[in-house]
Amino acid sequence: MAYFLNIGGFANNGKKILELYKEKIKKLRGGIGPGVITGGADNDPAGIATYTTAGALFGYSLLWVLLICTPLMIVVQEMAARLALVKRKGLSSIIKEYYGKKTAMYVMSILIVANIATIGADIAGVASVMGLVTGINWMFYIIPVSALIGYLILFKKYRTIRNFLICLTALLVVYIFSSILARPDWHQVLHGFIPSYIPTAGFIAAAIGVIGTTISPYMLFWQASDELEEHKTILRPREIEIDTGIGMVWSNVIAIFIIIAAASTLFVAGVRVETAEQAALALKPLAGKWAYLLFSLGVIISGFLALPVLAGSTAYAISETFGWNEGLDKKVFSAKGFYSVFVLSLLVGSLLSFLPISPIQFLYYTQVLDGFLVPFLIIFLLVLCNNKKVMGKYTNTKLKNLLSIILLVILGVLDIFLIGNLLGII
Repeated sequence: MAYFLNIGGFANNGKKILELYKEKIKKLRGGIGPGVITGGADNDPAGIATYTTAGALFGYSLLWVLLICTPLMIVVQEMAARLALVKRKGLSSIIKEYYGKKTAMYVMSILIVANIATIGADIAGVASVMGLVTGINWMFYIIPVSALIGYLILFKKYRTIRNFLICLTALLVVYIFSSILARPDWHQVLHGFIPSYIPTAGFIAAAIGVIGTTISPYMLFWQASDELEEHKTILRPREIEIDTGIGMVWSNVIAIFIIIAAASTLFVAGVRVETAEQAALALKPLAGKWAYLLFSLGVIISGFLALPVLAGSTAYAISETFGWNEGLDKKVFSAKGFYSVFVLSLLVGSLLSFLPISPIQFLYYTQVLDGFLVPFLIIFLLVLCNNKKVMGKYTNTKLKNLLSIILLVILGVLDIFLIGNLLGII
């Protein structure tokens, strides 16, 4: 009898432990949101083109750059999210409060130009790949892609939009499968994580491209505003750190596998590409039909994930600067300015896709603008996140300050190189 009682007690304890774990998993899943979506959106079609070009030109040599970028990204994104939640305002509103409306307008203007250029390049990238896979002229897909995203944002609830974006983020796993099908030399892959330097302007430019694509201003604005929608009343610093950490690590894991796929096929074959659709097409004879299809699917998924984030960050920045009612949880009639900017961003981006210019060339110059905007935003975050009058008990730790300063130095050096490159000095 005692034996059966012991068994029963053990079963009850097992049930309690299982329920406890279920509760923890449920809590963790509930905390995943803005950080994960932001990280996934970082791998947009324009970013995929940049990573693919880096892999095609220099093989695995730039993998270490992404490894170093990861903790730096986590810290900066977490600072933006924490500041927004403490102040209960988006970044544009906070910049306006502490630095004046004129400064906020300058920041907003740079962000708008860079975001709309990226939207145009991303729409063109998604449409081109859809045309490549279906055999239909890619221009026929530009309007439907924009219209579908506009419909989702205008007529669906915030929770539906959030879940849709999280699902798309998870589906980026196709790049891992695509990379494995490309049969890389894993010994060489591991060697790529050891810091190395190739003394050419092309290598430095590729490194700048990788860092500039990985750490973008729109990510800071989007996550800060989206955190406010996700956490209406309660600030949970640990939850934000976990969400941001998962999102940025996932983002760079995907970027790493994109470079691996390009390095193990295009670099080995000496193929050079400039766009995501060129990369997908080049993979077909080198890595096989499945690698090509998975890579193509990844471009389409990444576009549908990144475009709402890009247009959304633009709408948040403008609405916050002018004091308009904003938020994806608001009805269209109660936030007309916010939703008008969102739709207009997609419309202007769509029109850019039709122009007879290379969106990738346009993106290069917008990345230069981003390169000067990001350091300013980091200084802004550092000053405010170390101010006890602003943050109270939620000020930065010494480690977060150190990592932010390291990123600031790296970006400063790259900005000097960019200026020298544009002036023909370097």
